[in-house]
Amino acid sequence: MKVDHAVAHAFIKEGTTTVFGLLGDSQLAWWPEMARLGVKIVDARDEGAAVAMADGWARATGKVGVASVTHGPGVSRIATSLITATRYRTPLVIHTGATPFNKEQALQYMDQEKLVSATGAGYIEALTPDYAETAVRDAFYRAQVEQRPMVLSIPSDVQSKECNAKGDAYQPSSAILRGHQRIRPDLDRLNDAVKLLTNANKVIIMVGRGALEPECVKVIDRLGERLGALIAPTLHAKGVLADSPYYAGIAGLFSTKEMLGYAAEADCVLALGTSMHSYAVTVRGKPLYPNAKVVHVDTLPHLMMGSGKGADCYIQGDALTTATALDELITKGNVKKAGFRTAAVAKALRDAGDRDEREIEPGTVDPREAVRIMDDLLPPQVGLVVGDGHYMSFPIMLMNKRRGPHIFSTAFGSIGQGLSTAIGATIGLNAPLLCVEGDGGALQNIQELDTAARLGIPLLYVVMNDDAYGAEYHKLKTKKLDHKLSAVRSPDFAAVAKGFGCAGRTAKSNADVESAVQEFLAGKGPMVIDIKTSRNVISIPYRRMHLKEDV
Repeated sequence: MKVDHAVAHAFIKEGTTTVFGLLGDSQLAWWPEMARLGVKIVDARDEGAAVAMADGWARATGKVGVASVTHGPGVSRIATSLITATRYRTPLVIHTGATPFNKEQALQYMDQEKLVSATGAGYIEALTPDYAETAVRDAFYRAQVEQRPMVLSIPSDVQSKECNAKGDAYQPSSAILRGHQRIRPDLDRLNDAVKLLTNANKVIIMVGRGALEPECVKVIDRLGERLGALIAPTLHAKGVLADSPYYAGIAGLFSTKEMLGYAAEADCVLALGTSMHSYAVTVRGKPLYPNAKVVHVDTLPHLMMGSGKGADCYIQGDALTTATALDELITKGNVKKAGFRTAAVAKALRDAGDRDEREIEPGTVDPREAVRIMDDLLPPQVGLVVGDGHYMSFPIMLMNKRRGPHIFSTAFGSIGQGLSTAIGATIGLNAPLLCVEGDGGALQNIQELDTAARLGIPLLYVVMNDDAYGAEYHKLKTKKLDHKLSAVRSPDFAAVAKGFGCAGRTAKSNADVESAVQEFLAGKGPMVIDIKTSRNVISIPYRRMHLKEDV
């Protein structure tokens, strides 16, 4: 069997069902074989978009995402998406080729390993035919163990050679990994943590992405009741236990004024399944919890917090196993505190929000009202993807329903990742999804509306359109520089959407937003809402970080 076919069969044995990609010379034999074997191939219009789709698919499904691009220029175009996926620790395998050895004068030659390594992703190259199948297993194995993308490169001259294919004897990575292995916490560390928690009067439980198993959430709920604790998730756990009256909202950069006040009062923090990076534990460079002892639980041997300090009690352990052990010990000790759980705190949290009064220009919408309308009308099963940029904080802070899933494209601070990530997530979920992005970000990958239209996916793509690069607009204005340099007229996104084959609506009022969302709910295919938004409404994180306002 030739290498390209053997590699395709190995991908199937690794469980590949969907490939996002753009066809080029490097995949001319592998691609048709994957299609013949029944794999769903999603043709993207840009290689970087294809990798972002695979990232969204992987984060929505919890499986290894797969993309395929050609070598050289195909690989060079995926750099931003690779960095983003690496920062999110997303397991991906990107299939590509390479220029044959000693052919550096070839038109599309590039030192691919250097570029990929610079992104933080891994690189595996199969230089001999008989290593090709093993290289596939190595790529899937390392993607899962190292929790990052792996670029699998098979030079074009190697692809066409015969190899000793293992066939049914091929052992996939799943046979080696054999499922999730839980890390049990050290008993002495658990006892230290219990002492800190039981001696505290005002506890906050931070819930991270590593603590989202349903059973773990139930245990956290019980712990919160016993300790009288507030629940403050990280960004990627947004909405967990949001039905609780003591849900305090996101911890860190996106905290409400009320949450910041309670964080200053806290005398102990229990952080489960989060790295406690700087955006989660500092605001304006100052500690979010200045007076609190910290119990930090993660699967790694040790993590320094984003404040530059270590926790008062660090426990290496699986979030569910550790939370369960803490719950059992605290229950055994008959601990029951009121803590933060008072009627006054519940009312303050219920009334929390951005009430900054701003003049809304005629023909524009207050973005805060727009996202509240969407949150009210869209049922919880409609997931949420948020791109990066000025408008990201509005859906993040003001859409309060726990949606499945919440996916953010903010890890690299790059605009333009939202739409493609959302397409992949929608395909992975096979369910309706909302994506919110600014007009500048939208125009970086607007061609992927064609992909959404061809597939007929139930995606609502909302463009918060202020005809400017909003973050730069407000930063220039704050610095008393010419902010008009950031004002760039955008096209009619509703018309653009229709040109690509999607439904399209323009919204210049709250009523327009409401009717457009209702139209999406009544339809089936992808839809774009171009919301003309006021430039006068400035996000809380911006006001807090750059205007030094107490918000």
